[in-house]
Amino acid sequence: MITLFKVTNRLLRKAQQLLNAPIIETQELILGQNVIIEPRVEIYCKRLVLGDGVVIKSGTRIEMVDLVIGDYTQINNNCLLTGTRWCRIGHNCWFGHFTVIDSIGTTRIGNGVGVGAHSQLWTHIYFGDILQGCRFASHRPLVIEDDVWFVGHCIVSPITAKKRSMAMVGSVVTKDMEENHVYAGVPARDVTERFGPPFHEVDLEEKRKKMEGYLEEFISIYKPPRNRIRIVDRIDPGQKEYSQFSLTERMYLKKLYPEEVQFMRFLLPTKAKFLPFPETDWISHYLVEV
Repeated sequence: MITLFKVTNRLLRKAQQLLNAPIIETQELILGQNVIIEPRVEIYCKRLVLGDGVVIKSGTRIEMVDLVIGDYTQINNNCLLTGTRWCRIGHNCWFGHFTVIDSIGTTRIGNGVGVGAHSQLWTHIYFGDILQGCRFASHRPLVIEDDVWFVGHCIVSPITAKKRSMAMVGSVVTKDMEENHVYAGVPARDVTERFGPPFHEVDLEEKRKKMEGYLEEFISIYKPPRNRIRIVDRIDPGQKEYSQFSLTERMYLKKLYPEEVQFMRFLLPTKAKFLPFPETDWISHYLVEV
């Protein structure tokens, strides 16, 4: 029976490869709605949890023990996610082509994180012969907080990148990154005084004007019913007839109406990033550490 199972499994995998279908092998699989996994994706996980609207593009390979990815995060073509401990990736993240994410030392990535193409996020340094005295064999957690941006071709050690920090293209990051600071170079150094902080304050009226403009642009392109999406100051959980996007809370009342899903994809990755209202954020339970 065991031999027959192994042969059947190999034949099934070969058939999937010939058809260019995604290959998913996992002991526990939890999928949200509107998940897109393109052909030629290979996933091998003990546990895999993908939130609503997650996109994993062709050529990506995932070999992890325990991976959870939040809503509307996109992993682009030919990325590699690998590691022997848990990895948590939040909502609305974006990973460019050929990105490497390692989780040997555990990896926590917050909401709205952007990682440009050909970047590498590492949690370990392993090489040499420890018995013969090699000193380079260690692993530590990698923590990337909300709204961090690694512009592209960045190499990141197991550090803590505080929220809204940014590393310029080609940076080699070996030390912690402070909140709303800019880093560049090899090794990366703080260059905030030269370039200014990544984020500046935006008042409520300016946010309202921008969001109303985004909504009008979206309606002009996709022609959805106007009554499905509302821009509000605060969310009313009792209102069930339309999706609400709150400017003060940076949240939306998730209903998964087709128009809402389309609008979220329209806003990402650069116009606006809204988080699901807690009552509708089913995946938050899985995003906690184990």
